[in-house]
Amino acid sequence: MFFSRRFLPFFTTFSFGAFNDNMFRNALVIMISYQMDYSSSTGAALNFIAMGLLMLPYFPFSAIAGQAADKIDRRKMFIATKAAELILMILTLAAFAGKNVPMLMILLFFMGTQSAVFSPLKYSYIPQMLPHNELLRGNAYVNAGTYIAIICGSIMGNILIDSPNGRILTGAALVIFAAVGAGAAWLIPLTPPVNPQLKLNFNCISSTAGLIKTCMKNSLTRHCILGLSGFWMAGALYMAQLAPFCSNILNAPPVMVLFFYLLFSVGVAAGSILSNALNRIVPAMKTVPPALIIMAAFTCDIFFAAQHISPAPDGEAFIAFFHNPAFIRIVIDLLLLAVCGGLYSVPLNALLQRSAKKDNVARIVAGNNVVNSGAIALGTIAVAVMSKAGFISNTGVFIFIASINLCTAIYLIPLRKIKF
Repeated sequence: MFFSRRFLPFFTTFSFGAFNDNMFRNALVIMISYQMDYSSSTGAALNFIAMGLLMLPYFPFSAIAGQAADKIDRRKMFIATKAAELILMILTLAAFAGKNVPMLMILLFFMGTQSAVFSPLKYSYIPQMLPHNELLRGNAYVNAGTYIAIICGSIMGNILIDSPNGRILTGAALVIFAAVGAGAAWLIPLTPPVNPQLKLNFNCISSTAGLIKTCMKNSLTRHCILGLSGFWMAGALYMAQLAPFCSNILNAPPVMVLFFYLLFSVGVAAGSILSNALNRIVPAMKTVPPALIIMAAFTCDIFFAAQHISPAPDGEAFIAFFHNPAFIRIVIDLLLLAVCGGLYSVPLNALLQRSAKKDNVARIVAGNNVVNSGAIALGTIAVAVMSKAGFISNTGVFIFIASINLCTAIYLIPLRKIKF
């Protein structure tokens, strides 16, 4: 399946997009945290705001994107969205060259817009091209591929932005990889429109409201969407918190941020593949609530372990951190909670696609994106405000995340008996 024409070009297209998103975001986070003259609280707030800006476009544009993906040949839309990404990356090159943080924030918003259009395509293409018995495996590959792209993009962003002429090199690499992704989109097979008679509603308010209402009518769909919202809110907070944690709590070099991104991404990718393997032994949905509870436990342990760490002396070598038992504990916690994240997100994505009608999958995915982005925006903005006001510490965020995991686990208990 993986090397087939119906899957490999699609996999290449979306993985290069995820690669670019994370190279851009990681480079911007490092620049804000380490290369600009912001205070620690302002830098932390800007990182959370950056994540919020990336997700904000899902509100006005997801409903229209979902309608278009059900009405139009999805191959054509893949090509159009990747062309838009290429244009945005050319502008990003200029903004990085000028060290223009406000412009980079604006471009981050437009990258979020491109992602809002791309996401319904990505997740509605899977059930269109794969039979039901391959849905879990296909989603496992997509999830693992996404996080492998996150690893590689984060590594590239960290290395390039921290090198001589780093901002120019980062922008140039973004342009090159956007071009590669656009080329791969041309190789995706023709995908006949699933609902060509659908009338597009360009009123973003009424179309979004109608979309959410449709998604929430069905109990199964509602549970999947709200469960995935908990995953994306917690994941966004983990990723946004790592740079301030490394800079302000550990006083670690920028490479530590990369290392933690690497751990998180490897963990989610491993959990995604493990989910498909475990489904042969135990129904995948049965692992979801326990995975969330374990995630909460490991997240809380990061908070407690951080109480035993003092900021390292300036210039401390990366390898020296591994002599601290509390640091080793944090490393293990982060890796294992990420594995649990993969174990619970893959079955929910597959179940969401299976529960939707074939001519409505993209719109259901779009509705999921709206709710997910709302959860992410709510969580990141709340933490940004609390951080800026001093109501929550860099380590206290982990207790907030753990509470999200526990609430999501309780909510998803009714789905544990569903089988693929």
